[in-house]
Amino acid sequence: MIELNWVEYIGLGAGALTTTAYLPQVYRTWRTKAVADISLVMYSFMFLGVLLWLVYGILIKAPAVIAANALGLTLVGGILRMKVTYGRRAKADARAARAALADSSALADSSARAALADSSDRGAPDQPSAPQAPAGQSATGQAAPGQEPGPSLAVQLGRGLRQLKPYAERVKEQGKTWGKD
Repeated sequence: MIELNWVEYIGLGAGALTTTAYLPQVYRTWRTKAVADISLVMYSFMFLGVLLWLVYGILIKAPAVIAANALGLTLVGGILRMKVTYGRRAKADARAARAALADSSALADSSARAALADSSDRGAPDQPSAPQAPAGQSATGQAAPGQEPGPSLAVQLGRGLRQLKPYAERVKEQGKTWGKD
């Protein structure tokens, strides 16, 4: 049986304090599953260091070193496991989100191209006018009672962009000469 003296009690107190310092991180990581800011390299080194301290404590038969590092190994190992497990899930979710965004962007691009192709080239008016509801639609975009629905939103957007193009070109040309007086 190992005897505990006052020096061992100091070691047990120090080990308890330093080991329980991991508890808030373990709880927060478990609760939020957010591991992006946890360093995999740091916790890997910490795990190996605590493991070596545990082996050292066993070899020298030091109860304070054994107890603190056994609990520390459990807590650091838990954080490390959550980092790997939740990190993989987060990466898979991010890949799925990027794929969904790419699909929606491609859909929006194809809708805009279709709108530009469907719109007629009416030229731009000299003065911009207030937006009007398309024929057969109310101001809310709904078909008027008893009438066929008007052009789709993508077609309307394409027409609006085509009307703005001459203005944008004039502003661009004026920008080249501004400030050269």
